[in-house]
Amino acid sequence: MNSSVHRTKTVVWGVTMSLMLGAIAGPAFGAERLVAPSTATDSDQNALNSVIPGIGVGTPAPLPFNFSDLGAMTVAKSSISLKDPAGQNIALKKIDGDGSGEDFYEGLTKNGKKVEVQVLSETQTAPLADPETLGSPDDPIDEVPVSGESDGYEVEATSKVVSAADFKPVLAIASTATTVTIAAPAGTAVKDVISYDSSGIVVAMPASKSENSNGSITLPRAEAAAMFGVETEQGDETTQLTIPIATPAAAKKNQWTEFYYTTFIPEKYVDVPAACKVTSNSWNVTKHNGNNRSWKNLKNGAAYESYKTVAGIKVDWSRGKVYNVAQVSISKGYDKSGNLKKKKQASARGIKTEQMQRSSSYVYWRMRHQVSNPLCPGAGAIRYTGAVKMYRSGTMKVSFNRVQVPNHEMYARTNLRGNWTNIHRLKRRSFACLAIPCGNNAYGRTVKLKIN
Repeated sequence: MNSSVHRTKTVVWGVTMSLMLGAIAGPAFGAERLVAPSTATDSDQNALNSVIPGIGVGTPAPLPFNFSDLGAMTVAKSSISLKDPAGQNIALKKIDGDGSGEDFYEGLTKNGKKVEVQVLSETQTAPLADPETLGSPDDPIDEVPVSGESDGYEVEATSKVVSAADFKPVLAIASTATTVTIAAPAGTAVKDVISYDSSGIVVAMPASKSENSNGSITLPRAEAAAMFGVETEQGDETTQLTIPIATPAAAKKNQWTEFYYTTFIPEKYVDVPAACKVTSNSWNVTKHNGNNRSWKNLKNGAAYESYKTVAGIKVDWSRGKVYNVAQVSISKGYDKSGNLKKKKQASARGIKTEQMQRSSSYVYWRMRHQVSNPLCPGAGAIRYTGAVKMYRSGTMKVSFNRVQVPNHEMYARTNLRGNWTNIHRLKRRSFACLAIPCGNNAYGRTVKLKIN
């Protein structure tokens, strides 16, 4: 979603589920839809007759039959309950996890089919600060001597190790080869299954989704492969989660997760407003340097391309280490003939990471970003606040609130290789918004990264 959310709903996002759910056999699509006796095969009819009593001798029940493997599911702080469609409990055994990020269970349905369950938990966090409160255009600009094309660092971060007591479950996903059941903890009602097009607009709701009495959702796995999320309600809280079918073995294949948030100006040059000439006393500087590029080439192996600022995080899961990345490019001023007249460098100290938390399968960090153009005092800073929650299985939850200048983009990948996943792109508004309030943009989404 690209705008501030004013609804009292939680939106649970996912990605194209075929990457997460594995190959789906052709007959599985729609297998959970209601089947009338008149259209059932002989084997289907035998199943109907064995489960639903006939109205009379030799007369099958004229009732639809649901071929689901799974039924209602509930999730609590330290327990999970999963039933079959007849309401019988399915015994589950925890196979990995300690309640501090991701937990995995498995069991068998009554007809002997394997069922896998993943439970996501997260630490409780405060709302993001308004980026407008980070400073005013009159604040002094933190500069450093020009010594290259940028100022920045990549350093190991100091993080707090958090235990299971600090977490609460937020979503559970159970799956068999044909069925998926999704549930949230008590107080959060799972409402609808949603599909989105590439721009994030709701385009469809799967017709065969089944809402259980406790609010969990059951649907065919093939249908889950085509959907992008489910919608839930939890009081007036708005958050965003995912549906990340995963296994412990797949999660452990991910040794690194890296995420970058960059800001950039797509034009090669931008005209200097009169106010900049006055405040900088540089009357012959008529243009400032942009980055002369469009959105990141996601097939490019470089961590980041031409930019104004970069804020990032790299997690080494196997060694339990987290690294912060901050980069600010040099600002250049040119005259009307394109001659370089001035160079100044803003410090990367305007990118601050705080409240870092980690466990064996989870990392959380918050950011405050305030970086100004030193060639234009009084113009206002590039400002945003944000938070990222990462899971070793590739799930990543981002929440950001930002002034809408310049272009913003987020991308991530696993294992320090392969293509990047585009998380979000925001096209800039007027540069005047750096100094004059134009309305902040609040954005949140969760994606499931491919483990490269």
